[in-house]
Amino acid sequence: MKSFLSSALLILCAVGASAQLRQPTLEEAAARRWSQLNSDRIAADADGQGITLSDIRRQIDPIVGQLRAAARSDVEFELALKQAAEETLRSMAERQLVIAEFRANTPELPASYVDADIEETIRRDFGGDRNRFVASLRAAGTTPLAYRKTIEDRIIFEYMVGQIRRAAWDVNPGKLQEYYDKNKNDFARKEQVKLRQITITQGAAEKPEETAARAAAWADALRHPEKIAGLMETYKIGGKPLAGKPSFADVAERISTDDYARKGGDAGWRNLDDLNQAVVEALRTTQVGEVSAPLKFDVGAAPLYVIVSPEARRPGGYAAVNEPEVMNEIENKVRSINLKAAIQRWLDEIRAKRHVQLR
Repeated sequence: MKSFLSSALLILCAVGASAQLRQPTLEEAAARRWSQLNSDRIAADADGQGITLSDIRRQIDPIVGQLRAAARSDVEFELALKQAAEETLRSMAERQLVIAEFRANTPELPASYVDADIEETIRRDFGGDRNRFVASLRAAGTTPLAYRKTIEDRIIFEYMVGQIRRAAWDVNPGKLQEYYDKNKNDFARKEQVKLRQITITQGAAEKPEETAARAAAWADALRHPEKIAGLMETYKIGGKPLAGKPSFADVAERISTDDYARKGGDAGWRNLDDLNQAVVEALRTTQVGEVSAPLKFDVGAAPLYVIVSPEARRPGGYAAVNEPEVMNEIENKVRSINLKAAIQRWLDEIRAKRHVQLR
């Protein structure tokens, strides 16, 4: 693999780097040189299926700009481009081996699967117009038959990987506990609070003292929900009518001016160390489920007020393995590990039966 990339793709990397770095006139010269030196040819054979240089370039082209931006030098850029080419070739070869394995052991893929996929694409992307679909294929330099082969290969590959994913998806409690015990430091956390907040900013026609009075009125109403409807009428708050006993979230959605408003003021779990000291003091003196007094902050020319309500607290230390968030995180990580190992074993088995030949 490395010897191939050091020869067949060396030009791809060097010329690609030149095209990214030179002035326009030199880029034109590099493009002409690319055309002369990189006439398309078979770069590798994966169990009878050819992989061309143009196949590899098409996969790499979308990320060349990103690689260039991340590189600190021409040498680093060329190395990154070479590594991307190597990884692309390996990925394409493995994909072809998986498809070959399916074809060798499974009856032909039902045509209806491919037909349904293509019809959905025509409906979704071309408004049901098959002529537009065919024209787009022609513009892209391909044909309906070649496109159909591409879709068939994709369905086969996704099916084969899906079989392995299902086998690796089940994780037993013992595996979860084992992962937690080995990685317990990953679940250390500081003292936290789950909170909701409402931010009140000064209106264009308001005086500072009027904003302060409005913030105080809302804090009082949040402690006495029976006052909320009247206060909404007083301040002409629109929106969907409230049903039942109004909650902090109901009010936050309608009057808060911060980014949490659309989530009912839900700011989630926060480390106390990360919060403003005035907010921390208010949270420490406000019981779970209660509402703080408005906290004034001088930001710019006009003050703003924040009302907070803690919903739950967690002490510092290690998160318990049976907490839903922790359990979900561990499950995802264990499944990812299992899937990666299962796919690697599976590919090793396929490689033992099939071959990739570099040219």
